[in-house]
Amino acid sequence: MSFEMNAETKRNIRDRWIESLFEIAHLEFQNRLWLKSEYENSIGDYNECVCGYFDDLDLDNGYSDFIANGIISESEYKIVTELHSEFRKYTERTEKQNLSDKNILKDVEWINITNIGLKTWTKLKRKTESIRDKELITELENKYLKEKNAT
Repeated sequence: MSFEMNAETKRNIRDRWIESLFEIAHLEFQNRLWLKSEYENSIGDYNECVCGYFDDLDLDNGYSDFIANGIISESEYKIVTELHSEFRKYTERTEKQNLSDKNILKDVEWINITNIGLKTWTKLKRKTESIRDKELITELENKYLKEKNAT
């Protein structure tokens, strides 16, 4: 990502980043999406989650480009550092690479990552001053965390 980005590109990348953090942070959402396929027009699994974060967002080598391009701030980086590090370590462990989605969702170490993710999500949610970010966060929570069968 060493080219100059316009505001719309930055916004799109930031939105995808927030959506990715949402997925990592919410175990129940993962269960509903990965195993139960409860969300119309949404597909996903563990591999998609990993690729969406590390490959699609180009975070394999960390956040230096995100910060340099103004996609996130230094203070936001400090909030996501632990999650990024623990998620990376998990994905690099060969014994985790062939687990089924069902087994990943039951894995104590994965559950720990989602707990770190939820703390990260909560801190970012509290810290954000961007109206667009707040709207996206609320939209994701309302769409995916509310009871599916509530009337």
